[in-house]
Amino acid sequence: MRNAMTIAHISDLHFGRIADAGVIDALVDELNGEDIDLVALSGDLTQRARVAEYEAARALLEALRPPSLVVPGNHDVYPWWRPWKRLRTPLARYKRYVTDDLAPTHRTERSAVLGLTSAHGATVKGGRLRAPDRAALTDFFGRMPADRFKVLVVHHQLHPTAIGAISPHPVARYAGATLERAAEVGVDLVLCGHLHISAIRPLEIIPGTRRIVIASAGTATSNRYRPPTGPVNLYNVIRVHPEAFTVEERRFVPNEGRFVQDSVTRFDRAPAGDTG
Repeated sequence: MRNAMTIAHISDLHFGRIADAGVIDALVDELNGEDIDLVALSGDLTQRARVAEYEAARALLEALRPPSLVVPGNHDVYPWWRPWKRLRTPLARYKRYVTDDLAPTHRTERSAVLGLTSAHGATVKGGRLRAPDRAALTDFFGRMPADRFKVLVVHHQLHPTAIGAISPHPVARYAGATLERAAEVGVDLVLCGHLHISAIRPLEIIPGTRRIVIASAGTATSNRYRPPTGPVNLYNVIRVHPEAFTVEERRFVPNEGRFVQDSVTRFDRAPAGDTG
């Protein structure tokens, strides 16, 4: 239904480790063919932050008709064998080929979306969200009307329960404080990646407040599969209605060269101002 506001959530492209010759074209064609209001890309555009990989990622972004909001992942910083650049200018190539905005925003009459950068050169696989990130979160969402659908986009995972038993990866440092702040300002949905596993979890971060849904996307295009997902490429489509929103998982079928619906999860929206 076109009265929905629609966000496509893609993650962990890993140019340099593309799974199938047709998956990029299929993804671009689908995103351009749907009524998508925003493409949210939650990091790891590249495998080793190489120039050719960034050029391929930029070509994909330029091919998209809908606007995009992008945050970097840990693979988008200089690799560990370039320690000086990794520590001093970790995201120099990301800023050159993608964007120098490390806290991008997108707002409409119905939604407000903020991206935060959790990838830093001093970490390896893990991430970190700093006090200025929480200040940006408070400032942006705190100025939004209560009826706006509020979405936070970040690469790393923010809650261990959202991961469950499916991954040994730790959450980002200071993730708990960040999620508490997100709950305080009424964030409805967190979009993340990093694990290459599709998982959708509603969580009550602060007792008595409305829950936040955390939606982790699988790898949209790479062959860096992880169990229990297996050799599958996935991305999510979020459709937001006044009374509810849905998260649809879409799976690539290589022998058909297209994505198909895998599952749909529906969540009721709390009335504006309701914290219960």
